[in-house]
Amino acid sequence: MIMSDNFIDASSASHPDSVLRLSSAVHRFAIPFINPKDQISFETSFNTCSKSHSNTIAAMQQADNRRREIKAAMASGKVIHTSLSTSLKEYIPVVNQILLSCKFQPEVARLDKHLVFSWSSGIEYNKYNKSKEFSDSEALMFELVLSIATYALSESNIGCDSCVDGDFPKASRQFAKAAGIFQYLGEDVLPNWMANSAQHAELENETLAETRVGVCLAMQHLYMAMAQQMAVATVLAKPGTPNYALLGKLSSGIAAELETFVTTFRSKSPVHMSRIDPSFLTLITFLINIQHSLGLYFLGRSLWLNCEYGVAIAAISEATVAARTRTTPTGRGLPEIESTSPLQSLSPELSNYRKHMVSLLQSWEKDNMLVYFNKVPPSVPADKALKPIRMHKIEEYCLDIKDPLPFSLPGVCDEQEVSSPTKVESKTSESTDESSKGTNPPSYDDAMNNSSFQQQVDCDLARELQDKLNSE
Repeated sequence: MIMSDNFIDASSASHPDSVLRLSSAVHRFAIPFINPKDQISFETSFNTCSKSHSNTIAAMQQADNRRREIKAAMASGKVIHTSLSTSLKEYIPVVNQILLSCKFQPEVARLDKHLVFSWSSGIEYNKYNKSKEFSDSEALMFELVLSIATYALSESNIGCDSCVDGDFPKASRQFAKAAGIFQYLGEDVLPNWMANSAQHAELENETLAETRVGVCLAMQHLYMAMAQQMAVATVLAKPGTPNYALLGKLSSGIAAELETFVTTFRSKSPVHMSRIDPSFLTLITFLINIQHSLGLYFLGRSLWLNCEYGVAIAAISEATVAARTRTTPTGRGLPEIESTSPLQSLSPELSNYRKHMVSLLQSWEKDNMLVYFNKVPPSVPADKALKPIRMHKIEEYCLDIKDPLPFSLPGVCDEQEVSSPTKVESKTSESTDESSKGTNPPSYDDAMNNSSFQQQVDCDLARELQDKLNSE
């Protein structure tokens, strides 16, 4: 059992509850939202080219149904993230299937009605500007990316709920899952979409944070850090004396991961970093410094148990300094907690943590002066310093790839020569309506293994395809 913050023998006391609470402090992001005025329908928009294929119609209907569920979940007063994640998990593969179907059959993929997707950002949400600004796009890839990003943030919110409930192992898994989804966006989906897309680069200021490679790569590091925080909290919540040496290295690793998050965000997407809620950036600064302090605290506890009393005292002294409020904006220490800051909720825990370290340090110094007589160095020697451990807790995300759906247009015959450059060799199928014949799309594996096809389809084809679809 973790002891109370009020204890008698400071030299042998266990870590107080405040250490657990500070170690497990995380941020809950808002989710992206679909514009309530968005009334798109895949079934209506793809009616002509899909009406001869029952499986295509069924897929379009499924996409519409799941999207309605997602909008309904977002519109509710309090988002139930488990339900939202379930709907997104079913929706994303179908949207990707429709995208691939258009990509592999541009000659017959035609829209009867424009598809204009409208979303607001969750990452850019600012409590000082609660009005949602929606960004519109006709690209199916935009819909796919925002859906995947929403799935990641919804899963992270489930992790936050688990953290509040004290289920730290589950919270760690959820954050690792969110890290994997953002890694998939940042390393796979978005680089392919952005490749050779000069127009998208020019629209940097207008795009949502969730569509930027740098933002997603930064978010990957943030959620790896949060997953590692939950691993530390799991150990601290167990009865008995923990492995303080390991906890010190893990806490130092969390600080390093959070620093990587900041540097990645700032260097790769400074425009979007400027839109982030300032209170969130203050929280990150607070967490980096408190994790440094906790790392030194755990190191001191470990050294004391190993009878290295002088160095242990030096470590706790450094931890105490690291937990002080800094006197300048760029100085060492914690940022000042303003009266309106969300960090106010951590103020009592911080106060108890500081009191605990002062009491512990006084007790150790007294014991060392009367019993042990160890020399106390001015700082922790290099050979005793913390060596950060970054667990890279991440659950790889794999999108369920479905074979493209068949499209056809009235009057297009099987034997009709498909114009270059995107013709793909595939088997044909008879249509019950002789006037509505078309070609079956290749399977996903066949298309991806066709080298000539791959040379013809560039990475931002989804955007170019929308121009073709809407030119009719």
